[in-house]
Amino acid sequence: MATLQLNHVARETDDVRRLAAFYEEVLGFERVASPNYPAFQVAWLRLPGTPGVALHIIERDPAAAPAAVAPGAAGAPPAQLPRRHHLAFSVADYDGFLTGLKARGTDVFEKTQPDGRTRQVFFFDPDGNGLEVTSSGTGDISSLRI
Repeated sequence: MATLQLNHVARETDDVRRLAAFYEEVLGFERVASPNYPAFQVAWLRLPGTPGVALHIIERDPAAAPAAVAPGAAGAPPAQLPRRHHLAFSVADYDGFLTGLKARGTDVFEKTQPDGRTRQVFFFDPDGNGLEVTSSGTGDISSLRI
């Protein structure tokens, strides 16, 4: 069995700046480097002293199923998860993990980050909660520049 580590928690919002400011001002999060996506805004935050776990605030995708639809419900496929609520983990053996998911018949959506190194797979748990597993060691955003 693969050993997982918590990577990030993602929250979708219509107003990235407002939500990021709340987490920074009220809860003490600090902004860290984040990818520059041309089609939507993001803000990556971390609590001081917790370098391994991030909070990703992501602009809601207006083309996605309405927020009132549970992520795993009909009409909300795994391909919508990169910009929906999900819990993310890192794994050293990404290919082995992905093979195991597919062997179980799990519906998945795979993508690679703009850096070309970080591989991701999105899927749902049995209750319809969004999950992501990312290749570990390749998705470190600490070297990116804002």
